[in-house]
Amino acid sequence: MFASVLSEAIRNAAGRALEPHYPGLATALRHALYRVGADVTTSVARRPCLVVAPHPDDETLGAGVTIMRKVEAGTPVRVLIATDGSKSPPGDPERVAAMRTAELGAACKELGLPSDAVERLPFVDAELERAEEALVSAIADAVARFEPDEVLSTSETDPHEDHAALGRATRIAVSGRSTRLLAYPVWQFDRPPRLLRMLVRSGRPELVRTEGYLARKRRAIAAFDSQLAPVPNPDGLEPSFVAHFEGAYETFFPVPPLDRW
Repeated sequence: MFASVLSEAIRNAAGRALEPHYPGLATALRHALYRVGADVTTSVARRPCLVVAPHPDDETLGAGVTIMRKVEAGTPVRVLIATDGSKSPPGDPERVAAMRTAELGAACKELGLPSDAVERLPFVDAELERAEEALVSAIADAVARFEPDEVLSTSETDPHEDHAALGRATRIAVSGRSTRLLAYPVWQFDRPPRLLRMLVRSGRPELVRTEGYLARKRRAIAAFDSQLAPVPNPDGLEPSFVAHFEGAYETFFPVPPLDRW
């Protein structure tokens, strides 16, 4: 017990010492992943896919180009959004949720997704941890209906609680199926030790080239105007953070089966 507490204290202290260097470390680690990853661009376009996102915008940040490649190849792709996004930016939840819905529609149009390819779940922003059982059931139902070859989701290593809860729920929902589960990093770029943890757990990442699609992805990201800093949302995503999703590749980590986690 003491050794465990001490080890955690050491990790926390090391994290605090490294924190000022996180932006540069995240960029360096992203480029290192490009060097060690497997380019699956050609094959990924042919695999039917379900993209699961905790909030409107995560699907575009993490998998926008992958979605576009599948759509253009005529491959079935569906997007499942878990929450209403009503807590960001601060304001009247109903108004914010409506705004996020409109932004999602504009982004998906840019990605080439028809409206019937996007499904919204009835969970409340920032409350996914409290709804794990229902969330697992909803994702399992979507997987059973769509029967995708692969599911793309956020990861349990993501420091954002909603993102981690969705990662756990998705892993449970696909357990026992032949469906491949891959995780896309989001807030790990803000906490690069978490990104390194993804690599250690998952092994070699899979990469999808963004060449030829970046301009469209940038327009899709820009559709989420309420989420971007410095205006109109001072607490939104900084340009330096968004840049992690506009690199040469989108990155996905194979998630081990439940019995090997």
